[in-house]
Amino acid sequence: MAVLTVFSLLVLPACGNGWGGNDPDPGVADIRSEFLAAVNRARAVKQMCGNTPYRPAPPVSWSGALATAAYLHSKDMVRKKFASHTGSDGSSAGERISRQGYPWRTYGENIAFGNPTVSSVIQGWLVSERHCRNLMNPAFTEIGAGYFIGPFGGNPAARYWTLDLADR
Repeated sequence: MAVLTVFSLLVLPACGNGWGGNDPDPGVADIRSEFLAAVNRARAVKQMCGNTPYRPAPPVSWSGALATAAYLHSKDMVRKKFASHTGSDGSSAGERISRQGYPWRTYGENIAFGNPTVSSVIQGWLVSERHCRNLMNPAFTEIGAGYFIGPFGGNPAARYWTLDLADR
């Protein structure tokens, strides 16, 4: 019985389908609620994305599949020492999202490096025209975010952030 319990604790969490609460931890589960709330606060008010005004956008919901895709991209960037929307295997965000079983119709991705908190990364994206447009795009109905810690700009423990936004 003890062997079965240990097997269940070690193997079954790895069998999650990425649709719900099977977020990688840390790097997703510890930011999930705060990140979702911060994005929805940003979307709830008018924003200026560069010179373009955006009306408030409907709130988004959390997707475990998008969070897993985001987390794995952040991890890939740290482990392979690069910073790009293109994965080390040449993959696009859409391909990485599809690998997690998410049947997207449209998607977007924001990445950032070195921001220590959820608040600071969201604020950084809001002052960047392209990133702000993704945050405010009403076509996106779900998000998932993740980070992985690695060296950046002289900080040996910086966060590499990825936010994937999509709609089914």
